Amino acid sequence: MRISSEHLERFVSALLQAAGISSRDALITAAHLVSANLTGHDSHGVMRLLQYFRELDNGQIVAGARVVVLNDWPTGAVIDARGVLGQVAGHDAMQLAIEKARTAGMAAVTLRRANHSGRLGTYVEQAANSGMVGIAMANGGGGGQWVAPFGGRERRFSTNPIAIGAPSAGESHHVLDMSTSIAPEGKVRDCLQRDVQTPAGWLVDERGEPTTNPQDLYADPGGALLPFGGPAGHKGSGLAFMVDVFAGGLSGQGCPSAPRKDADDGTGVFLMAIDVARFVPVADLQERVDAMAAFVRSSLPSTGFNEVLTPGEYEHRQRALRMTDGIDLPEFVVEQLRQLALRFHLSDHEVPFS
Repeated sequence: MRISSEHLERFVSALLQAAGISSRDALITAAHLVSANLTGHDSHGVMRLLQYFRELDNGQIVAGARVVVLNDWPTGAVIDARGVLGQVAGHDAMQLAIEKARTAGMAAVTLRRANHSGRLGTYVEQAANSGMVGIAMANGGGGGQWVAPFGGRERRFSTNPIAIGAPSAGESHHVLDMSTSIAPEGKVRDCLQRDVQTPAGWLVDERGEPTTNPQDLYADPGGALLPFGGPAGHKGSGLAFMVDVFAGGLSGQGCPSAPRKDADDGTGVFLMAIDVARFVPVADLQERVDAMAAFVRSSLPSTGFNEVLTPGEYEHRQRALRMTDGIDLPEFVVEQLRQLALRFHLSDHEVPFS
């Protein structure tokens, strides 16, 4: 079912407020989730509401909760985000890093015991909107293990995403947003919900054999996602290890140390803002990076490709397309959202689907 982003965002905000979330926090979370759908990252979009409402029910997310600053200094902070919606904690932490970077040139803020933080690209775009380079990393806090290390078949890492964003003078910023696994777990979940196979090379089953059945990841015993890189998967595996250092080690949340540890104590997040103007004028960086992007795109396509894209370009095109055509949600997700709307007694005019 296709739904306009405007109607969907209004619905998500109303649903969260009906569950007791403040209007500010609901608006931030709704904008984040719908933005993920608009940019083509459905795995981090409104399908996650099903997870968040389960966590509201079990107390992992707490309506009205507020973060606690554990340590604060001119170039950084350590924040305990327990109970707060992950998108709200991430937004506020990046905003704090931006404000500190305005004074100090650069700043880093970590979150511990954070709930699912959504699409990391949103936070580095937030920095780029302020004329800064943004960096974001997240781990599973030692839990959420879905990914086998290079050469192994048992899970040891979470998908350990990393995002870097740089400001552009054009319509969209330059944003690299990637998991250190071949794909995020949410994309496998999306395949499962759409009843389609995963692409070859994403998964192995519990025996370490290649599989395209998304159900194999959720079996007991389950298979594993692979690190990105294919034959050079040591690069994705090594980067996953280092993301754990930043997001799990520096935050104090923790790193993997026990096989298949449950992700019941939250995640770790590392957010950094670098004030471009301390190094070069913002317009100068924009001109140089925009020119580099044009030069990269000018490369003649290789066999099997129609064009060359640069970081953030796919998301920009998806946003333009989906703003016009609407966001296509699987019927499974739509039905679950209908049930939530009924549970919280939303009126007909607040629900964008019959």
